[in-house]
Amino acid sequence: MTNSVECESHGTQGETFVCQHIANSLRANVPVGFFWSNESNTTRPDAWCEECNERATRANGEWVGEAEELLGAKLLCGMCYDIAKRLCLGSDD
Repeated sequence: MTNSVECESHGTQGETFVCQHIANSLRANVPVGFFWSNESNTTRPDAWCEECNERATRANGEWVGEAEELLGAKLLCGMCYDIAKRLCLGSDD
């Protein structure tokens, strides 16, 4: 079961988590990349940007050290997540 969050723009929605850079991209309207685990079977899996992906890759795919420190996970509503995903991927996926 998905937990809910109250969004000022979209009302009650399912909660999602993204890195701080994706959350900030919504304000700046600048795509930063959008990555998620292939192992996730959820509709809106936790997501992270290109730079966070590169840091995690350098840490052998682990969220440790600098990768963890700079992730800065942020809570978004499901609709905000979908908007960020479209912005960052440049598509309707």
